Amino acid sequence: MKTKLVILILSLCCFSCKGQQKEDRTDGKKSVTIIVDDLPTNHDYSKDIYISGDFEGWSGGRSELKLDKKDKTYSITLPNHKETILYKFTLGTWESVELDAKGKNLENRTYSFKENPETINISIGAWANGNANETLSTKQPNVETFAEAVEIPQLNTTRKIQVYLPPNYAQSTTSYPVVYIHDGQNVFDKATSYSGEWEVDETLNRLHQINGLDIIVVAIDNSEKRMQEYTPWKHEKHGKPKGKQYIDFIAYTLKPAIDAKYRTKPEAKNTGIMGSSMGGLISHYAAFKYPNVFGKAGIFSPSFWFSDEIIPFTKEHLAEAKNSKLYYVMGEKEGGNMVKDLGNVVDAMQTNGFPKANFYVQITPSGTHSEAFWRSEFKKAILWLFADHVKIQPTTKKPIATEVKTATLAGGKLMRVADFPSEYIRPRNVDVWLPENYSTDKKYAVLYMHDGQNLFDGNTTWNKQEWQVDEVASKLMNEATVIDFIVVAPYNIPAIRWQDYFPQKAFDYLNVETQKNIRAKAEANNFSLVFNADNYLKFLTKELKPYIDNTYATKTDREHTFVAGSSMGGLISMYAMCEYPEIFSAAACISTHWVGIMPMEDNPIPDTFFAYMSDHVPSPKTHRFYFDYGNKTLDQYYPQYAETVDAIFKKKGYTDSNYKNVFFEGTDHSEISWQKRLHIPFTFLLKDPKWAVDTD
Repeated sequence: MKTKLVILILSLCCFSCKGQQKEDRTDGKKSVTIIVDDLPTNHDYSKDIYISGDFEGWSGGRSELKLDKKDKTYSITLPNHKETILYKFTLGTWESVELDAKGKNLENRTYSFKENPETINISIGAWANGNANETLSTKQPNVETFAEAVEIPQLNTTRKIQVYLPPNYAQSTTSYPVVYIHDGQNVFDKATSYSGEWEVDETLNRLHQINGLDIIVVAIDNSEKRMQEYTPWKHEKHGKPKGKQYIDFIAYTLKPAIDAKYRTKPEAKNTGIMGSSMGGLISHYAAFKYPNVFGKAGIFSPSFWFSDEIIPFTKEHLAEAKNSKLYYVMGEKEGGNMVKDLGNVVDAMQTNGFPKANFYVQITPSGTHSEAFWRSEFKKAILWLFADHVKIQPTTKKPIATEVKTATLAGGKLMRVADFPSEYIRPRNVDVWLPENYSTDKKYAVLYMHDGQNLFDGNTTWNKQEWQVDEVASKLMNEATVIDFIVVAPYNIPAIRWQDYFPQKAFDYLNVETQKNIRAKAEANNFSLVFNADNYLKFLTKELKPYIDNTYATKTDREHTFVAGSSMGGLISMYAMCEYPEIFSAAACISTHWVGIMPMEDNPIPDTFFAYMSDHVPSPKTHRFYFDYGNKTLDQYYPQYAETVDAIFKKKGYTDSNYKNVFFEGTDHSEISWQKRLHIPFTFLLKDPKWAVDTD
């Protein structure tokens, strides 16, 4: 039980993070008094509590932002900043930031100032304690630590540096462009971020798949002296500026080390720098100060309010930087004069001859001063800045289906969307099978089946085998054994099928050492362990399903939406049900590849699937699962897991009416085997309730 505190309300003299004539963003009249009246039971009252946020540069703990403490009481009064502010509490540094009651990272707190003074009460669940933060890491496996403490001779300190490598780095001999990003704690990993992460690694992994864009990213952690290190200009409230030394470190110490270790394209035209807020300010400075080093810059929500010297500096260095590419981002809801200040800088650039083709300004009406906003804008910025490295140009085309008149079918017709455009996965064909006498005057259930190129026409498959989906489905519907349905069949891409279909959240159930060992073996064999199943399911649910429901006469509810596949397709079907139980009501997982990888002794992967399923299998009241397996060729490795799978579903409350795990003696791992028993899972999924006696 937490200790309740009676907090005294005290005033704090007005403060601001702006300088010169623009320094005061407050009106000095309205305020909010923050009372922390619910603290962890283990809170150490000898420690001070600080408030830190976007209104003061996310310092982590400035002395003037220390909450007043008297005995066991804490409070602070903030003046009105004429905007919505983002903030958190710390014990003086970001290593001791507040967490929720479960020890997980919190999203930023927000507060919008009112017309009249207000008092709010705050509950703090827990404090981080260095490595005690239990938030699960979201860092992708192709992010590595370059060094925990790189020497910075220019500042007489050290800094952690992390590096993102393209998914194909280990398998290629290519050299890559590089972008340096500030506030490294927020670039890749929610577990280390103090105000949300940019998801740079996830975004670039998608762009690798979709657009063939491959970039190395170097993320540089900030420090408690962030405000000083991210500006070269003096400010009376923020101490001596150290921005020039910081950028000199990147240009003349860090960059040579990165170029020496990795296969980089070291030229200025292939080197970018990027950051937000004060990080945007220092990126603007770097681009104009050293255009021979940084030929590209992503300048997000730059703090141009900081100094009146910015425009004169920009004009002075304009000629040298005229060949650089600069991308500016600002939100209209960032408060203060942020948009106006950016406009003044851009006007100075235009008036003094900076080429219009070499800079872009994105003003987003809903944009706030937050990691969430910058995360949403990163993709557009990186595609514009590195457009010359994009192998597959982004498309705005809409999916269009045409009939495949050359398909050999037993019934119905086949529609195809060639290279279905996606924001999540590499474009691929999607086939849609419509039954005989399909009519827009009625509604059809929908079955999503993976490995779409193998389902309908053996004349076009790689092994001349097919599932005979059209034959089996037509027969069952003609017999009125199942309800009327259509089949939606996205193709696989063989080179990345495993990455698309492996349930990636299950991998997190492995301990860290085992993960490292598996990744090391994969790298030694030039095999990519960059998972893409979460993006594949986003494609199914956020892009493909809306298109299908808008194009065809479908029943759009969960009860009439199903998913099926075999082998790795069986795994992704199980994963789809667990991740999107609100969309899919039943799955057929045929010859499910429980081994996950190639069969081996002491394989740790199956247990990860079972642990994941134990935590995520949805309710038996609303869902149904079908599994099956044989015992020949690859299927010979599956019978050993049947009892474990049965136990998981029995414990979850599943019965014979909504769960099957069927053994087929003597059957192998092939389309021929699956087509021979396809009527069984189809009947389980799509049985007509008019005659079925064992419906849910």
